[in-house]
Amino acid sequence: MTNTALSTYLSIAPQSPEEAVLRLLIELGIQVVGAEEGSLLVLDELAGDLVFAMTVGSKTSERALAGQRVPLGQGITGLAAATREVQLGAPTFSQVQQALERGASEGPQSVIAAPMVVGESVVGVITAVTFAQGKRFGSREAELYGKLAAVAGVVVQQRHRLNALQRGGEETTLQDASALPPLEASIVSSVMRIAEARPDALVLVAHLMETVEGLCVGGAA
Repeated sequence: MTNTALSTYLSIAPQSPEEAVLRLLIELGIQVVGAEEGSLLVLDELAGDLVFAMTVGSKTSERALAGQRVPLGQGITGLAAATREVQLGAPTFSQVQQALERGASEGPQSVIAAPMVVGESVVGVITAVTFAQGKRFGSREAELYGKLAAVAGVVVQQRHRLNALQRGGEETTLQDASALPPLEASIVSSVMRIAEARPDALVLVAHLMETVEGLCVGGAA
């Protein structure tokens, strides 16, 4: 069954530039923090829970997790959405059916969950998961994921803005980056820290930036 959560709840179409950027953000995140998998969950406001919309790192898990739900306030992921703060620790919500592979004999050992915020509203959560015995994520990884989630929120916000402009018949131009100086500075700082700590991830960072640039140029055309 095709997972339509991104288009249903975020108005982001399959194989769109926005989907590519979100996937790259998760790929970058799990590579930098050394996680095996990462996911994007979107908020279903009517049901009051989060829906798995995208999983990176394992095709088996992507098929297994697609469409599964986590109630707000439950576990690391639900708590991140409810509090609007990055959460990390051992998973405590056991209802998600997590696929195991790569010889893993147990479920996730440590999770990072960072809320995606658009305006005043949480629209989803991005996560990083490790199955390695004894591995625990720390505050540095959590800080990075908070910044990645902020960028993901901007991607969703711009898509919503473009949709609104198109419905109104107005010219579709993306928001000027200069209107977001704190976030812009935060993104630059994150890239510099990644370059220092994980130079092997720079190829993925470059790919991400090229995709974002294509999205912006395409939206302004």
